[in-house]
Amino acid sequence: MPLYNYYCKNCKKKHQLLLKMSDDGVQKCPDCGEPMERMISNVGVLFKTDGFYSTDSKKTSIKSNGNSSKKKTEAKE
Repeated sequence: MPLYNYYCKNCKKKHQLLLKMSDDGVQKCPDCGEPMERMISNVGVLFKTDGFYSTDSKKTSIKSNGNSSKKKTEAKE
């Protein structure tokens, strides 16, 4: 069950409630009994990866030192 943050405009307090997904969106303040507004909160997302997929662009492992163009012209002669 997720935690939801609510704010009561009447008593100006923040409350954190553990609710079911199927529960009503309107909650009453536990202190004064007035309806509270649900607050938008940050979500902590953590992406873990070992690297890239094989379909992603890769760096070439062959280093070019400028001799490859000379070899091509020598082979043509």
